[in-house]
Amino acid sequence: MELVEQVNVKVDSKGRICIPAEIRKEIGETATIKRTPEGFLLLPGKKEDPVEELRKVIKSKHRRTGKPEHWTPEQMKAIWKGEEE
Repeated sequence: MELVEQVNVKVDSKGRICIPAEIRKEIGETATIKRTPEGFLLLPGKKEDPVEELRKVIKSKHRRTGKPEHWTPEQMKAIWKGEEE
């Protein structure tokens, strides 16, 4: 297999790029596009296991800080109606 250093591709009217077959075979089913100081880098993607992704979410620390406010039903209805207090 020949190593391809650089390939110029066109963007179609719908914003899609066509990746040559020999490169698609090496990339696989998914790809990651990464922004770098020099431009964009196309990398082979990783197959994500949905169960493992769910485990990461469940085990991650929460992002909330502070205490929640306990609003009255009237305050909530005012928000729904677009009224300000």
